This record gives sequence, structure tokens and C-alpha cells, in this order.
Amino acid sequence: MTKGALAVLASLVAALAFAQQPPKPSPTPAPPESPIDTSMVEKILSGDEAVEAGGGFTYDPAGRRDPFRSLLSRQAKEDQGQRPPGLRGMGVDEIKLQGIIKLPEGYVAMIQGTDNMSYLIRPGTVLYDGSVESIDAGRVVFRTQVADPKSLKPYREVVRTLQ
Repeated sequence: MTKGALAVLASLVAALAFAQQPPKPSPTPAPPESPIDTSMVEKILSGDEAVEAGGGFTYDPAGRRDPFRSLLSRQAKEDQGQRPPGLRGMGVDEIKLQGIIKLPEGYVAMIQGTDNMSYLIRPGTVLYDGSVESIDAGRVVFRTQVADPKSLKPYREVVRTLQ
């Protein structure tokens, strides 16, 4: 075949291929635009603005630990609340052991409180930050609660001996 015949054949193939293509559909008319309801978006944005201003969010722990407070820092004694009067308002570290008395029911310890008054305590007596665990012939064992997450025991034993 000659070059002229090849050119004619190629143009015929191109014309057939062009004729085989389906016609392009005409674009459908778009429906008329309705206004978009933005009331929900505005409500969310106004809530975000209130939170950023500090007025839209409060946390009520309901007796639980505040999850935003560090577990590694110790709780200040002021955070534990107002102290009750008398022996229940005294901490284990604030009292002084004065003596131990043996009674038929068991041992009783005599302590001096922060108000310079003497008190008799027995095992089970509750103090401000702990309680009396046991009393022996020469020592008193107190148990205080510990808020240390790394500690194996949730309490600490404080032993006071007679001098």
C-alpha cells in the first residue's frame, strides 16, 4: 500500500471512531438554592466562645479526685477542710506522746495536744489525718492515709515511742 492509501484509511478509521462516540448529554438545570439553616452552627460557636471565656464549663468532682490535678503533688492540709475542735482536729504529727498506762482492758496512751491539754487515746481513736492502730508497752502505732499513687500501701504507719 502506498502512503496515500494509508492516509485515507487512517482518516476513515478516525471518522468512524468519532461517529461511534455517544453524544454528550446536556446539563440538567440546577434546582433553585434554598437558604442553609445555620442556627445549629451558630449555637455550637456561641458555646465554644463561652467555654473560651471561662463561663461555659464547670467541674463538679462529687467527692472524687480532680483528674486535672497532679498525682505527684501532696495535698495541703488546708485543702482537707475546716478542722473539728478537740482531739479529732489534731494531726498525728502535731501531738506528743506523754505516757502509756496499762489497764485491765489493755493499754491506753496519754498525749498532749496542740491546745496544751492532755488526752487519753485507745486503739481505734480517730485523729484529723489518721487513727490509732495499736498501743504496746513502749510505743503507739498510728495509721495515716497516703495519697501517693506510687506507694504500695494506701496508708503509712507512724510509730511513737516513749522517751
